[in-house]
Amino acid sequence: MKREIPKDLVKFLKPYDKKVAETALLLRDFVIGQHPDCNELIYDNHNAVAIGYSTTDRQKELYCHIAVYTKYVNIGFNKGTQLDDPKGLLKGTGNSFRHVTVDNFSEFPEKYVKGLLKQAYKLSIDTLENKEQKIKGQSIIKSVSSTKKRPS
Repeated sequence: MKREIPKDLVKFLKPYDKKVAETALLLRDFVIGQHPDCNELIYDNHNAVAIGYSTTDRQKELYCHIAVYTKYVNIGFNKGTQLDDPKGLLKGTGNSFRHVTVDNFSEFPEKYVKGLLKQAYKLSIDTLENKEQKIKGQSIIKSVSSTKKRPS
């Protein structure tokens, strides 16, 4: 399912290389295509543009995110260490987060990541305190950093 791209997100991605920005938007379409009712929380941060996906409007309940860096894009999972990843595609060393780096969308392991996304979404729903989703399908600008250590 296509969702209109927020004008602010277009503006945040404009300084990036065209291929990086396009990859970010293709990943966005991929996530929203799987979960059309998810809320999109957008952060124009100091070191990256981050787009998080949640069943609420709260950052603590993000199940997936897209992080846009200067030369590549990551699709990440906020509880990635709890996901079944038999191919070992998820990278990261922290206590919770894991990600897949996407340099070229044509090589993106869509079917495999779709399975990871399904697990992450279910885990998010299962751990919600209030399971009733009050806000659905919204794109929300959460923060804009005044200083940038990335294309700006």
